[in-house]
Amino acid sequence: MEIDKIRGLISVMKLQDKIALVGGGNGIAALDRPKLAVTDMGEYVLPYFAAEPSQLALGCTFSPEICAAVSKARSVEAASERSAFSSAVGCGLIRDPMKQDAAQFFSEDAVVAAELLKGYATGCELGCLFTDALGQGRFVNRTIDSRALNELYLYPLKTAGKYAAALQLDGGYLNGEYVCTSRSVADKYIKYLSNDAMLVTQFGAVGGVDGIMGNGAYQLGADEGTKKEIARAVSDGTVTENRIDGCIERTLAFAVKTTETLGKRQDDELDDTTLANLVYNTTVLLKNDGVLPVKKTPVLFGDASFFDDGDKYAIKDPLTAPEKFGDVNIFLITDYEKGVDAFVMKAIAKTAAEALSIVVLCGGVAVPLPFDELVGAVMYCPYSPSVAAIVAMVCGVSPRGHLPFSWCADRDAYPCNNAKFAQRGDFRYESMYNGYLLFNNFMSRVRYPFGHGLDYTTYDINKLNVRCDDLDIKVDFVIKNKGERSGSPVVQVYLTAIGGQVYGYSKRLVAFKRVDLGKTENALIELNIDLADFAAYDEQNDAYIPVGGRYRIDVGLSSADIRASAEIKVPFGSRVKVGLSDTAAPAYYKTGGLFEPTAPQIEKLLKVPFIKKADDRPDIDPPSPSNVKRALKKAEKTVPPRLMGQVKYKIEHTPDKYGN
Repeated sequence: MEIDKIRGLISVMKLQDKIALVGGGNGIAALDRPKLAVTDMGEYVLPYFAAEPSQLALGCTFSPEICAAVSKARSVEAASERSAFSSAVGCGLIRDPMKQDAAQFFSEDAVVAAELLKGYATGCELGCLFTDALGQGRFVNRTIDSRALNELYLYPLKTAGKYAAALQLDGGYLNGEYVCTSRSVADKYIKYLSNDAMLVTQFGAVGGVDGIMGNGAYQLGADEGTKKEIARAVSDGTVTENRIDGCIERTLAFAVKTTETLGKRQDDELDDTTLANLVYNTTVLLKNDGVLPVKKTPVLFGDASFFDDGDKYAIKDPLTAPEKFGDVNIFLITDYEKGVDAFVMKAIAKTAAEALSIVVLCGGVAVPLPFDELVGAVMYCPYSPSVAAIVAMVCGVSPRGHLPFSWCADRDAYPCNNAKFAQRGDFRYESMYNGYLLFNNFMSRVRYPFGHGLDYTTYDINKLNVRCDDLDIKVDFVIKNKGERSGSPVVQVYLTAIGGQVYGYSKRLVAFKRVDLGKTENALIELNIDLADFAAYDEQNDAYIPVGGRYRIDVGLSSADIRASAEIKVPFGSRVKVGLSDTAAPAYYKTGGLFEPTAPQIEKLLKVPFIKKADDRPDIDPPSPSNVKRALKKAEKTVPPRLMGQVKYKIEHTPDKYGN
């Protein structure tokens, strides 16, 4: 339906019909309206939502096509239930992959997040709901500098936003403004959405006049009291009816579009092969000292109840491993969100000293790895419903996943956990240096780099050719499988500005492609680097300015495994200084050592005084113990054991007013 017709429909609606739309009421008799609901969340919108496979697991695929297949499956489910959304998808960036909420996001990198988000969104018949556009740390005050906000955190939304059915802005603070109720923040985000995409509030967090004046008319969890509050506000002139009309325009356009979509025959043909192979596609082989694949039947140690088929295997208690080990031993490590159990660690160490031992991390997020030097191989399996699939990989089916984040040696290595700065408020003092962009340029304790992922063969990359063609940079090269087994490497292209006139342009991912290669097969890979990748955000003019000069193009299999390099002079753009200068903030330019910006430099970056601690805000207080206990008891009855870690984290970190 055209937008003029939508506006015509609004013009003849009564006020009570308009307000009935808030929270998904059925106030439009002319429409066979669907439920405005999120099928993955079901009854438990917050804090119980935990989907399989998680977004982090999908991030390990580095495949928009696989994301589209999963999205399509959820879309068909949504259509069968006549629901409006096929899924809720986070479009923010990972800052700490060792925190449980990292499972809700695709990657620490903006380009990977954008491409996978776009693949996921285009795979839907009914679209999806984007949430948490700024990533981890929802209930905190986050002051972000303009470059980081526009070049990193808004990049996925800018790339994929036009495919979204709706956008739910997060519950944190952005530069002093509460995101859910900020009209200026909503206006900044909304320009990346299509005209028929809704703006949705946090569940139960923002309602009434605040919701209408802020980020949209559709208020998750709204009740009749909320609607009466809006009606009173219109009556006393606090809110004009024109404001109501503007807010519900997107909601009504979305409702009409969804109704028309549901009226069509849904294509329920799914790529069953892709879905069936999700465990292999999402599993990352972190380490292999030449011991995999094995030929002998392994002995399994772990918790059988964690797996759908665990009762079909003779899985033993890990603590008995030093007495019951075999020639090949697999430790299935689950429930490790607070670290691997110390007694299990001792059992692994004793067993590894006597026999071949392999550790498989079966969980949603990363964890410190005190055992990886002791054992012959380590697998990270963020989607692990099946013991059979894990055994198949150990015995010969090659894992195909790659890390969408940097796996550090410990939690303190991530900037957001830096006690010197984090305890004074969650300021984004790292600016452009999120994840590998920091770790590749400054001293770090990275154990496995961004993009890393082994399989059962090896590769060569050669014949790199880089050329400028009509304002695009074209990169082509040949990758060859040197082994006798098939493989699935992810080739990655990184960009570095030579001369360092703008900070943060060193080994920055600009393109990637997953390649399937048979044994001894080679392939010619052709990739484009967009003009936007050579541009920096100019705050003064609110525009992206191409930065000319010389650049180095690196091609490799991870951010640390570079196989070929070339230089090119970019003929467009100009030599400009955008953001901080090397004299005003030298810490951002002097790479190689420790990253230690001073308080004055951070103030210049963020343009606000550097405070010693975050402001007291009741909405970011931890939930009450009684509510946590009640929510956990309810969750234990409905949540599969392997998802309980994610759900428990949400319950324990979600303030009472947001759903506990």
